[in-house]
Amino acid sequence: MSELSHRQRFLTAIQHKEPDRIPLDLMGQATMLLDQTYLRLRDFLGLSPIPPVRSGSTANYYDERILNYLDIDFRRVMLPSRPQAKPKDQADGSFMDVWGIGFKKVGIYVNPIYHPLANAASVKDVQTYPWPKAITLYDVEGLREHARQLFDTTDYAIVARNPLTYGLFDRSCLLMGTAKFMMAMAKDPPIAHAILDCILSVYKDVWSLFLEAVGDFVHMVEYGDDLGGQHNLLISPDMYRIFLKPREVELFSLMRTKAPNAAIFRHCDGSIRKIIPDFIEIGVDVLNPVQTSAKDMDGKVLKESFGSQITFHGAIEKLDSDPDTLIAEVKEKIDIFAPGGGYIFSSCNHMIDVPPENILLMFETARQYGRYPRI
Repeated sequence: MSELSHRQRFLTAIQHKEPDRIPLDLMGQATMLLDQTYLRLRDFLGLSPIPPVRSGSTANYYDERILNYLDIDFRRVMLPSRPQAKPKDQADGSFMDVWGIGFKKVGIYVNPIYHPLANAASVKDVQTYPWPKAITLYDVEGLREHARQLFDTTDYAIVARNPLTYGLFDRSCLLMGTAKFMMAMAKDPPIAHAILDCILSVYKDVWSLFLEAVGDFVHMVEYGDDLGGQHNLLISPDMYRIFLKPREVELFSLMRTKAPNAAIFRHCDGSIRKIIPDFIEIGVDVLNPVQTSAKDMDGKVLKESFGSQITFHGAIEKLDSDPDTLIAEVKEKIDIFAPGGGYIFSSCNHMIDVPPENILLMFETARQYGRYPRI
């Protein structure tokens, strides 16, 4: 097969056809390099410093020089934050975001330490909370022109990078505390529904603002919400279908209206086999991170069960292993997921503490081994 453009390669793969090679992805939703990993890779490649693209998290850099070096098929359009949306530092070394959630960095991780709706006792308490406004958080000036330029002058698949990081469930748990929100779902559903409705309203406004600017030019839109643990879902399938699925339908419908030619990318960690059919039903096109080490997430079974209906994204977990083990896993996952298209190669979640040599080896192996036709 002749060499395809990066964009053609992605569009072919998500149509469940075989391109010239599997598409490669990095520096998107759940495929970032944590700062220490990024800085080591930058220095290993001899690249000069650049400013971070965001603050208040542990994965702050987006570097197109590295994407070029690795021949990554995607480029992200990001929704810039306004200055007033910057997290506010607190006297104890923590910081508070615009949602009123308090965080503190411990080692390489950022942990929530304050949940502003922890004591919400009524729907009115939720509805009168000072919810953030999209127009005061984000600035779209010049963004349409930037997206158009990427669309017209490059051959990459253009992605609307998730500006909100957390999904509806994740954000609810941060606002109320995970245990309390789960108890509200079980014991006080009106409060749980009220929190989700208020978050959804903000999210719809944010995505409307973003996609009205760039939706004509993007090929994929990212969303993420973690519903799985290592051994099971964090909530039951019924809870997902009552509280989250209808709201995801509403949000994804808005995305499709504003970005009619874009695939819907959904990040969801862990053991989520039981609700993959639900994701397919509501129009998820690309599923990340495909955590095959989790219970009931065997790659071969997933490919056989859903490979014609959804594109798998990620699946590489042994990032800090020895070279032979890493190469073996890359080849194994390509053998499982690549046949018939429907696979985008990337790490399974962010690269936390990965040697530069392993990152280069991982993508070089995928570029060479992930070619079609498969033998």
